[in-house]
Amino acid sequence: MRNRRRTASLVLLGFITISWVVGAAAPVGAKVIQGGCTGSVTFSDGTTVNESTPLSQVVIVPDDDTVAYQGSINLDPPNDPVPFSGGVDVRLPFGGWTVVPWSGDTEAVAAAGDYAYVVPGFVPRGTGGLEVTAIHIQQGQTCVVAVTMALAGDPGPAALIGATGTVMFGAATIAAGMKKKVA
Repeated sequence: MRNRRRTASLVLLGFITISWVVGAAAPVGAKVIQGGCTGSVTFSDGTTVNESTPLSQVVIVPDDDTVAYQGSINLDPPNDPVPFSGGVDVRLPFGGWTVVPWSGDTEAVAAAGDYAYVVPGFVPRGTGGLEVTAIHIQQGQTCVVAVTMALAGDPGPAALIGATGTVMFGAATIAAGMKKKVA
């Protein structure tokens, strides 16, 4: 009886862990989530992602590249510099990573240029889509755009170590909550 309960608990733990990881990485929502803005990012291989790219489309990208970007927020240019802020964030199964933050004062309502990035080793590769969100706040308007991207490559040892640690932590948590037999 006790072995069946333990086996059932471990199976349940495994199911919950897999469901949580898959659910955390699964895309939700739609393209432009808030505000009026346009923009695009073009990778060196010619792949382009813009505000019309649906979250259901997973875009495979390299783990380091230089991209050409352009973006604008639907506002009239101000007469004097105004504050702005924002950034690009990646939602990971266990937290997040900020690719690039920005802030300052400007009279512009559009920007373009090149940006070189290198993805750190803790970001999973070859494991499916991750939600990437760009946010820009200026003159009381907030623009939020999300797309789904996946890094090319194999998951590697970091993913295996992370999955093993998660399962062991979950098993220890369940074991700690089980009623102990007093001798």
